[in-house]
Amino acid sequence: MHETPFENELLDLADRLCTVVGMIMEDHHCLAVFSSATQTAAKLQDIEELATAVQNMATLIAAAKVLTRLGG
Repeated sequence: MHETPFENELLDLADRLCTVVGMIMEDHHCLAVFSSATQTAAKLQDIEELATAVQNMATLIAAAKVLTRLGG
């Protein structure tokens, strides 16, 4: 079955969203492995930043799934 240009665009957008997920992971990987903060408040801030990154990645992944279903 041949994909239409619209389907190709949806799949391309899904790929681009996954690339953004990878970029977020790259930006936060050190925070996920260890926190250099020694004070509790700073550690909590690091954890909150990591939680926000994970939420953003989950949202982007969900959007990529929808686009892949629509484009497939």
